[in-house]
Amino acid sequence: MKPRSLILAHLALRSLRQNWRHSLATMLAILGGFAAVSLFDGFLAAIKDYNEEHYVHKGMVGHVIVEKKGAAEHVFEDLWKYSFDKAEQEKLLAILARDSRVAVSMRYLLVSGLLSNGQNSAIFVGSGYDEAQGVKIRGTKWAWNTVAGKPLGSAPPSGGLLLGMGLADRMNCEYDHSILQNSDGSYVGQERPVRCPCIGLQLSVTTEHAQVNALTLPVVGIADFQLREFNDKVLGMPLATAQALFDTDRITRVIVLLHDRAQIPAFLRDFTARAKNADLDAEAVKWLDHPVAAMSKGGLEVMAVFRALFLGVVAVIAAMSVANSMMKSINERVREIGTLRSFGFRRLDIVLLFSFEGLFLGFASCLAGMLVTSLLAFLLSRAGLSFKAGLLSTPMPLSFSMPFPLWLTTAASLGLITFAASWLVSRRAARMVIADALRYTA
Repeated sequence: MKPRSLILAHLALRSLRQNWRHSLATMLAILGGFAAVSLFDGFLAAIKDYNEEHYVHKGMVGHVIVEKKGAAEHVFEDLWKYSFDKAEQEKLLAILARDSRVAVSMRYLLVSGLLSNGQNSAIFVGSGYDEAQGVKIRGTKWAWNTVAGKPLGSAPPSGGLLLGMGLADRMNCEYDHSILQNSDGSYVGQERPVRCPCIGLQLSVTTEHAQVNALTLPVVGIADFQLREFNDKVLGMPLATAQALFDTDRITRVIVLLHDRAQIPAFLRDFTARAKNADLDAEAVKWLDHPVAAMSKGGLEVMAVFRALFLGVVAVIAAMSVANSMMKSINERVREIGTLRSFGFRRLDIVLLFSFEGLFLGFASCLAGMLVTSLLAFLLSRAGLSFKAGLLSTPMPLSFSMPFPLWLTTAASLGLITFAASWLVSRRAARMVIADALRYTA
């Protein structure tokens, strides 16, 4: 014999099929709300993927950043205090070399000073890094990371400069400002001419030993550092060149790229223990938790709050729509309720019958919503649309991912809400006296 709950579920499905016209408006309301939330979820997932790719790979931030303890907050107050000397670097690199999860580790030195072309001057900040490891972190897609000129790895042995687009403009460098991109958003690997008003630009800095040093370097390439503020100030150079300029053998941090990003939590935990055993004053931080990604993380958190508010509004609409639909259905089926009660159905059975109807109504609406959302996401992602996003220097492509696990979670949440709304509405009908229900006329 079938369990009572299965019998009630079967009756609920049959009633829903027979009375589908009464529920059509409710289904459309839930479908529309679900599709809107799910489309936003797809957009948010695409934004996360976009940010991760552009920070971790294109921007060479890696999965994990290893620094001196406190460097994230205080490195710009005292660069050399929060940097690794030669002995500390050897310990650190030895720890990373023994970890099979590490794909690439890249040494990195923060730099700042004054840049001049003989006529104009500008304050710069930037980095010196191992070019070969940088290419590995960028991967095949972003191996070519310049919009004009060529990447740093193609620089002459004496080194060269990679300028942000805004900084290049301030130095009166001439180049084609259009950005040639492939269909996947990467740059076309084509060297385009860069002409600056002099053979090289002069960098003036204060060295580790508080002395003034200057070096003239040619401009190798022009890069888009994604944010307008970065493009106006940031430059890059080979690590050896940066160390020679600052008369130091120190580095500020080590960038770590793992084989699998899912290994980040375990790597952070193990690194802390290994650094302590090696008497190394260092800490490892996930890229998204580091100040370098603060703007990205803050934007994602704001969008997550909007998403929660959006889902809350949809949940309220779904609950009210289902409650209204169930109340109308109950008023039209009072005599049916009386008949079921006379056949031995309990009050709880009546409540469950209508609650199952609400649950199935919610699930059916969400299933249809998934199909609609998938179609819209597919069409919009291939429409070639883009938009200006805040401080980004170039338009961002409009794309949508399809996070099915998150969609299923949303569907389950709305299903439970419609179940609860139907439960509350049907309790009054279940308390009716059987005789009164059978005599009821609309």
